[in-house]
Amino acid sequence: MYVIKFGGSAITDKTKPLTYRRGRISAVAAEIMGKPAALIHGAGSFAHPHVKAFGLSPLGISLTKAALRRLTAYVVEELAQAGVFAVPVEPSDVFWGRALVRGEVITHAIKHGMYPLLHGDIVPSDDGYTVISGDDIAVELVKLLKPKAVIFLMDADGIYTAPPGTPGARKIERLIGDVDVEGTAGVDVTGGIRKKIEAGLAIARMGTPVYYCSIRDRESLRAILNGGEPAGCTVLEVPHPSGLPAL
Repeated sequence: MYVIKFGGSAITDKTKPLTYRRGRISAVAAEIMGKPAALIHGAGSFAHPHVKAFGLSPLGISLTKAALRRLTAYVVEELAQAGVFAVPVEPSDVFWGRALVRGEVITHAIKHGMYPLLHGDIVPSDDGYTVISGDDIAVELVKLLKPKAVIFLMDADGIYTAPPGTPGARKIERLIGDVDVEGTAGVDVTGGIRKKIEAGLAIARMGTPVYYCSIRDRESLRAILNGGEPAGCTVLEVPHPSGLPAL
């Protein structure tokens, strides 16, 4: 069992509203096919602009929900055409705030040979509604499913000390503890790269390996799903009390 997240920056152009990058998911679907997994996709340019413009007003929630359903349809169709049959799971139906309260919806899909597909969303909470990122969802899925690994498929080939391509940017091969990183291009209301690191740390502390890979790196994805170590990804480790890495 694996948890795989297709990052919003990997499957959408976050600098252009409602722009889907078709073909990126289908290119890696062959590696996923036949491997039990729960899937997540980021909201990308289909949700962040609406939340930025209208907040969590009734208008903002309505427009965001409509855009997310459109993006989810693109993802489900592309996966199906590649032989990976996903069933959308609306986070607002199974989450209350950042807590997963109806995990049986997800385990039922897996039991019946489907790939549950969740996404960053606006969900009900004690205070009305709140934004939950795909990274938050990954943490809750790890608690439920106890996967072998969590894989974040991104536009970049790992975690960098600054946005890739900028002067002085350096790829971090093994990430131990926290690290200072800058944000990503485009609009992102869920915390960008720092949010991914925070979620990864929470997951690693539960004993689950975490990998940050490029969505274009099929070889690394294949290695992870076959129990190996990827050559081209950032691996997250949490320091062990003895001073040795936990992973």
